[in-house]
Amino acid sequence: MLKKKNRIIWTLVAILIAAISIYFVIAQSKNFSIESFVNFITGSNPMWWILALLCMLAFIIFEGLAIKVIIKAFGYPKSASKCLLYSASDIYFSAITPSATGGQPVCGLFMARDGIPGGIVTVSLILNLVMYTVSIMITGIAALIFKPEIFNEFDGTSKTLIIIGYVMMTGLNLFFIILLKSSKIVHKLSSGFLKFLRKIRIIKDISKLETKLQKSMDDYEECARMIRGQKTMLLKVFIFNFLQRTLQICITAIVFLATGGAASKAFDVWMTQVYVVMGSNCLPVPGAMGVSDYLLMDGMKNFMDEASVTDLDLLSRGVSFYICVILTGIIVAIGFFTHRGQKSEQEIEAEKSDVREEKC
Repeated sequence: MLKKKNRIIWTLVAILIAAISIYFVIAQSKNFSIESFVNFITGSNPMWWILALLCMLAFIIFEGLAIKVIIKAFGYPKSASKCLLYSASDIYFSAITPSATGGQPVCGLFMARDGIPGGIVTVSLILNLVMYTVSIMITGIAALIFKPEIFNEFDGTSKTLIIIGYVMMTGLNLFFIILLKSSKIVHKLSSGFLKFLRKIRIIKDISKLETKLQKSMDDYEECARMIRGQKTMLLKVFIFNFLQRTLQICITAIVFLATGGAASKAFDVWMTQVYVVMGSNCLPVPGAMGVSDYLLMDGMKNFMDEASVTDLDLLSRGVSFYICVILTGIIVAIGFFTHRGQKSEQEIEAEKSDVREEKC
């Protein structure tokens, strides 16, 4: 698991960035006041808030379902509760680390504790990430086709961020697809990382680790081959990821409706949020805090007055990000203390082999 010191540092960094982001949002609006913000909430329809919270929960659940489908196809079926833990750990640590660097490794550690071999864990997480990114790219293309005029309403800075974000997502997606098709690249990268750790004296002897790495690469290559014949699995994983992303984007439109926004403008608000999501991937900031706020406030200026845009941003981000992070953090904390790992047959056999070698 991530070192306790690192977890604390990144959590504090995330809190600091969140505080700065909220201050930035409030400072942008000269008309913001606590009283108007409270009135903005109390005057809204509570049924819409319930729907927004359900969308946030679905965001967590659908990722768990996608992971469940993948690992089941590879011969490692796990319960819904364990897959929910995998999802929560990915979302939580992605939110508090730069460019989501902590999410998948922690998720992978929980999966490894349940006896899933390293190669299969790696393929599963890369495949899920590919489908997640493809979902964003498809919604982005749809926005450009059906609502290009919304893109034109953004200022120059926002347009640049959106374009950079889309280019970066495309590049990363191509890179991940290459990784799925070539285990040699993954092996070289992993082996190089082990040698780097030995060079800086974090690891003294990497011979056993290299042996385990080779075994993981064999599993990785086998899983990569299996993917080609798993069209039904791939379709299900894509659908779950598409629903996950779509429903999270819906939160902004739902908050807009909850606070009295015109139903005729809801689709335009949804499309605006699509552009915001695309642009939020341009910088390695935890949870895209600050970037998302800037883009949303710029994109919503044509639908609401300045004070209302500020309130909308705080509320929609509050549901889709801050409450989501708190909830997934609670799930991870519970899972960390109650989750009992399960060793794979390969690990058990390897331990027996080590014992026999020591006796000899």
